[in-house]
Amino acid sequence: MLKFFKMTYTLGFFLMCMGCASTNSPRYLKNGKVVTGDYSQYQKSYSLKIPDNWSGYFDTHSQFCYKPKKAIEENLYVKVHIMDENTLKVDDNITDLEKFTNDLVDNIKERDTNLGFTVVYNEHSIYKKYSLVNSREYILGDNYTILEVSFYYNSKPFRITYFAQTDQFPNYLDDFTTMLETFRIIE
Repeated sequence: MLKFFKMTYTLGFFLMCMGCASTNSPRYLKNGKVVTGDYSQYQKSYSLKIPDNWSGYFDTHSQFCYKPKKAIEENLYVKVHIMDENTLKVDDNITDLEKFTNDLVDNIKERDTNLGFTVVYNEHSIYKKYSLVNSREYILGDNYTILEVSFYYNSKPFRITYFAQTDQFPNYLDDFTTMLETFRIIE
């Protein structure tokens, strides 16, 4: 009887592991995945025009972002990622742009990889006040520059992140600026 129980338990455990391993929605993608065509299904709360030399992309964390085609071909780490209230984890106490930005700054300060940051506030013609947080990090032997633009519009948070290896950051900054100018929140 004990032998039967062990065999049943082992077989059940094996089948459970196989079921988990064969799921169609991977949590991590080894090298990312290029997305072509219409991006509207991924842009539910915003619209954005991307340059012709960029593409939609699922990064290694299975998050939809935008990436220069050259960076995909040459395996460079450059991406633009947009998060809204559905993808951001925002504390209930955060009710305005300053608190939203300060929460980001606190997270940057807590990272061991933090190499410094600056915070600037500006005015947007449509969405009023927004923040720019520019930071640098050292991760797995590489230096990265991160520019995060945060909006808190109609009580909803949005964050647009341009993340690139430091030596690649200036190469795509104009593209990012152009994309940022076309960003619109869908109400």
